[in-house]
Amino acid sequence: MTYREGLRAVTGVGEYIDDVPEPAGALHMAIYRSPYPHAKIKKVDVSDVWRRGGMAFGPEDLLKVVKNPFPNALGLLIKYYPFAVGKARFFGEPVAVVLARDKYKAADLLDYVYVDFEPLEPVASIEDALRGRALVHEELGTNVAMRRRMSFGDVESAFKNADVVEAFDFRFPRHTAMPLEPYGVLADFRGDELHAVANIQGPALYVYFIARALDIPTSKIRLKTPRDIGGSFGIKYSLYPYVVLAAAASRLASAPVKWVETRLESLAASSSNGERRGRVEIAATRDGRILAVRYQFVEEVGAYLRPPEPGALFRVHGNLNGAYDIRAVEADYTVVLTNRAPTGLNRGYGGPQFYFALERAVDELARRLGLDPLDLRMRNLITKFPVEKYGWRFYETPTGGLYPMLDYTSVVKAIEPEYRKWREEQERGRRVGVGIALVVEPSGTNLGYVDVAVEAEKRRYPHSGAGEYVTVSLDPSGVVNVFVNATNEGLGHETALAEVVARELGIDPSDVKVTYRVDTSLTWSLSSGSYSSRFAPVVASAAILAARRLREKIIELGAALLKTKRVVYEGGVVYDEADPKRRLDIRKIASAVHWDPGGLPEGVDPDLSATVFFHPPTVKAPEGDRVNSSATYALQAHLAVVEEADGDVRLVKYVVAHDAGRILKRELLDGQLYGGVHHGVCMALYEELKYGEDASLRSLLLETYGTPDLSHFVGLEVELIHFETPVGYLPSGALGSGEGPVMGAPAAVANAVADLLKRGVSSLPV
Repeated sequence: MTYREGLRAVTGVGEYIDDVPEPAGALHMAIYRSPYPHAKIKKVDVSDVWRRGGMAFGPEDLLKVVKNPFPNALGLLIKYYPFAVGKARFFGEPVAVVLARDKYKAADLLDYVYVDFEPLEPVASIEDALRGRALVHEELGTNVAMRRRMSFGDVESAFKNADVVEAFDFRFPRHTAMPLEPYGVLADFRGDELHAVANIQGPALYVYFIARALDIPTSKIRLKTPRDIGGSFGIKYSLYPYVVLAAAASRLASAPVKWVETRLESLAASSSNGERRGRVEIAATRDGRILAVRYQFVEEVGAYLRPPEPGALFRVHGNLNGAYDIRAVEADYTVVLTNRAPTGLNRGYGGPQFYFALERAVDELARRLGLDPLDLRMRNLITKFPVEKYGWRFYETPTGGLYPMLDYTSVVKAIEPEYRKWREEQERGRRVGVGIALVVEPSGTNLGYVDVAVEAEKRRYPHSGAGEYVTVSLDPSGVVNVFVNATNEGLGHETALAEVVARELGIDPSDVKVTYRVDTSLTWSLSSGSYSSRFAPVVASAAILAARRLREKIIELGAALLKTKRVVYEGGVVYDEADPKRRLDIRKIASAVHWDPGGLPEGVDPDLSATVFFHPPTVKAPEGDRVNSSATYALQAHLAVVEEADGDVRLVKYVVAHDAGRILKRELLDGQLYGGVHHGVCMALYEELKYGEDASLRSLLLETYGTPDLSHFVGLEVELIHFETPVGYLPSGALGSGEGPVMGAPAAVANAVADLLKRGVSSLPV
């Protein structure tokens, strides 16, 4: 069938944030941002902007509307507003806003905002933060936002009795996603109600954050998205401060306000992962059996602890043992604040950093023991799934994760022929490096994982959000309408849902219309949205259940119209079991019910709609420090081959073998894998958000950020090897697959480069 979203894109009829019609009298917003990473704000004067025909508002004005700071997961006394209050804490932090009739005049009028700054000593690095000579937030008295140490299993005994302890120190840099479409907001306060359109990934927790900041009830907020979102990869989750900023400007100006981010603003102040430094220690026997692993991670989150941080450390909490049968794990985490931009979701959220650390450490252990890296991994691979729950078998990790039964051995062995082939090339003298990485990919985030950042006795309420609402209805002409309160970022969700629902109802996908956009006036939950590879396991499952419920209603109505109790449903047709010639298709049933519901027998429900909320049975609130941090987990085995070419490193071959449960649509799955590999390779070899010693951003252009062009990938051969194990406890049978490649590629490529150079690679980008 036609790739619906793609057709819109290539024919130019998509609806993105800049395509949304502006209300009459709309003003364009430009943001005056701090040129200093750390500075006291002594005075803000915007009077010259007003004299030149514009409107402008500084912190004092904005605080009249923005009544409360945003919350943070740790309950710290950090006052995070969408603009600087008292002092600027990162380069690019909003200080004032300027409004004008067009965006160019608004941008020009920024020159007439006067701010008297008193520069302060910046906290420019993790080391600066730990030293504590300067403080990002004086009220905290420290730059350390969190320290948590958790132990699972007998870690101490394992390390005491180990033959070998291998330690690996690493650094993983800041990295952003840079979607084609940057942030965009259209905010309109109408009386006491806020109507906002934004290219967010929600609705998720946005409405709660916005309502709290503006001190208005959620019933007074209607948040929508355009039909299309030009990519996100997680960073648009962090758009909500700008929704509040635009909303405040709208209320102060008594006019609708529009703001679309520039590329420079995106680099400077949208969102990225934080820098992570740390150590991995592996205790093992001489023959390569891993007994225990210790993690010491220091995570830098920027100037504010922006929700869901410090989630990057805990999103992978349930899978800290990776793909290995390790029964003892220790995690020692420190979170620090710096004068850099606040961090947030980025594709794979926490996974690329974690697997880089673990899989590089496993390679270093293999080198230390003189073992083949693939053989070492095979010796420790999970092969038994002894826990039986929810009609399926699982491997329960020490930290609380529930891995569904998959054939790990077959998936990993699938890359072995290519691996051995390149080892033979090395023996023949070819200057290549071969690297592998195994990834257990979490999907369908359990929102309760963030609670593990706080000691169990300090948690106020249990959390376990992971579900989704899907509404399916039949219109008078027999077209099936599907609605999901989430965003369409170009992942093919409309196409996939049309096929999923069509299969359940036995009709042609062209008879299914899918609406995939945020509208908080319709049914949604705190976990609704597009993130954490939740579409296949959660959203598709909800759609399947809704379609089945609608099918039951169609059967009941068909039986009533045929005046018989024994009917059969097949291929969108209800027929009399005793006389198959007596039949009604969906169109006739829909027409009859919509036109004459009063003609139905008494007691027959004429409702031709079904709304289902599906919550994965595996998702529960944390118990102590254990939590199944995701609804489910797929498996990927990565192989990267690099070659030295003219003093540079060139990737020549990449293989991904994986099992992500049932494959809903192969073309879309392949697209996710190809894109994720590309994303992860760029992260491994080229890209970094660089900050100077004064904490100011140095990566203000694509060239300085390190974005490669297509020539870096010409000649690269990518091979995908699919396994398919439909998991029984999810109606869709499908697991996530959109983030595994970006989790595995940095580790696999780094291992390949280390193999090529015959020396350790402990920092990215290479």
